[in-house]
Amino acid sequence: MEDRHPQFFLSFREYTPRADTGLDRHGPLHRWSTQRDLLELVGALHAQGIRVVIGCWNYGGWWPLPPSRWLRGHPELRRVPGSADLNPFVRLTREGVSYAEYIGCQYERLRAAFGFDGLMLGDGFCGFGSFVAPDLHSDRADTIPQWTEFYRTVATHVHASNGVLVAYDYMGFPPRDARRHGADYRALAGAGLDILVYQAYPQAWGRYWLAEQRGRFGLHACARNLATVRAALTGTGTRILYTVELMDSVERWTAEAPSTSRQMVALDPLADGRFLVWANDLFARR
Repeated sequence: MEDRHPQFFLSFREYTPRADTGLDRHGPLHRWSTQRDLLELVGALHAQGIRVVIGCWNYGGWWPLPPSRWLRGHPELRRVPGSADLNPFVRLTREGVSYAEYIGCQYERLRAAFGFDGLMLGDGFCGFGSFVAPDLHSDRADTIPQWTEFYRTVATHVHASNGVLVAYDYMGFPPRDARRHGADYRALAGAGLDILVYQAYPQAWGRYWLAEQRGRFGLHACARNLATVRAALTGTGTRILYTVELMDSVERWTAEAPSTSRQMVALDPLADGRFLVWANDLFARR
């Protein structure tokens, strides 16, 4: 996952061994690995039987940094009012294709160069909204067909090479509320979504970033909402993971081990697996 300031995914053209990827430039090590390093990492993980998915976020820039050079060259990609997310329903002028088509083609290019096994659509790719104001843009149910078609387009590229398409949900919302933002989980499953990552942050959100809305993002709310997501996806074949809180050096929060243990006890029965946020922070401190 390249975090909220996408550069590598959007601008990659061809494999250049000594070129910096820029990955983890905001992470715990601030390391600028080369493309050869990335290729070797993917190969080493494959040797252990581990599949590797590349992530892309739909963000217009990560404060306090300006948008990437690629985004500055595509002014048609504009931020949603009151949000850092980009409106994805545009046609890219330079490339002459839709944004969805471009993302699919970029994945194919990266897969050919590094051997990735799938694509994860990160923040900003599951309905319209705003992290700081979760209910903003809750009047966009009319965009459900557009979001569904967006996923179908991307999934066509990912599945062409037997890749897996993964995506975050809309901020841990239950299906009924997510639809108001344009994200119909069941429709996205039908469009080709293989794994939905339910965002459960009872500590990071419920106690820190969105503490004033603890009742909406606490553990009890997460369990209740995740159960409705499971029900909505029953029979679709789409698997569900949920985020397990570890720590995030960029967002500057850490999780308490007893609370994370309670999270796993409560949510394990409702999902097909865990999504560790973020394991690399722990590895960097070993």
